[in-house]
Order: sequence, then C-alpha cells, then structure tokens
Amino acid sequence: MRMPLAIPSLIAVVLSWSPLSAQDRPLVVIDPGHGGDEVGVVAGDVLEKDLILEVSMSIAAEFVRAGYDVAFTRTSDVAVEWADRRGLADESGAVALFMLHAMRSDDPADAGAEVYFDEDTAASVALAAAVGAEFRALGSEVLLDPRPWPFLKSPTVPTAMIEVAHLTNPDEGARMADPAFHHEMGRALVAAVEAVAGG
Repeated sequence: MRMPLAIPSLIAVVLSWSPLSAQDRPLVVIDPGHGGDEVGVVAGDVLEKDLILEVSMSIAAEFVRAGYDVAFTRTSDVAVEWADRRGLADESGAVALFMLHAMRSDDPADAGAEVYFDEDTAASVALAAAVGAEFRALGSEVLLDPRPWPFLKSPTVPTAMIEVAHLTNPDEGARMADPAFHHEMGRALVAAVEAVAGG
C-alpha cells in the first residue's frame, strides 16, 4: 500500500478529537473512496484507493486546524458498504459529508474535477456550488453534476461526492502526487463548508 510514514501519526492526531467534544466542535465526515478489493482507478503504480486515503488525511488535518472534528469512513485498506458510509454521517450529526474519488480517461488530455450531489437537497446543492467555486480558485476545471444516487441523499447532512482530478492526465497526476496540493484542497473544502454555513 502506497502510504507515507507520517500518516499513522496523523490519523492519531485527527482521531483524537471526539465527535462529541466538550467544545461542541462541528463534525465533518470524510469518506475516502474504495478500499479493500475495490481498487478504483489505476494509473501507473498509483492506486486510487491508496492515494485518496492519503489525500483524505491531509484534508482532515486542515479541518482540524480550522476548528472542526473529523470522522472517517475508513482509515485503512478496507472495503466499506455504501450504507455504512452514508450512515456514519447521518448518525453523527455531521455538518458535511465529502466522498472523495479520482478519475481516469482514455484521453490523457481530459482534466478537471467533477462534483456530484443530490439536486433535491438545497444544502447539498449549495455545498457542491461552494466546492466548485473553491476548486476553480485552485485552477481546476469543475463540472457540477447532479446524480440520483441514494448515497448522496440526506435530509440532514449536506453531501458532495468529489472526483478530485484525472489521474491519467500528466499534469493532474503530478499535482496529485504533491502533498502540498492535498493541503490546498483541504483548505478549499474548509472554505466551502464555511461559505455554506455563513462563515
């Protein structure tokens, strides 16, 4: 599994915050896509399931730094059922659920991020729009794409599934290999949550 040595200690830091802390910190749930036998995109020696877990840890660190608690649907190479990914966010009273993935294309020129959301849930529409604006500010092309998938639907938790980049695009593949960019994405998602929450 492709994972920097720093990640186990980062997991310990992030998970040390209780979702029910005395300070009543808002909770964000991060869902690193795939896991276990579900590898996801393969681009050279990069496996989506491993890279997205690494990205998720950096994003979580930015949320913790900004005053949030973070819960993960997985912190290791395991498969998680869709219902459990959705259920963790709903049951914990999260202020947002981010489901993170990456893409591939037969055309290496294809680039950009895609954000999927439930168009019947106003809070999720707003969150997706805010994510799109923040990712565009990072220089990414962004497609906002409503989907009718059940795991995007929640009456209480704004939800966005984000395909963060095309791993088969050379420029985006290189960008995704840079830990500094992972943290930039984290700060962008913090800004998106705060924009929806009114700052």
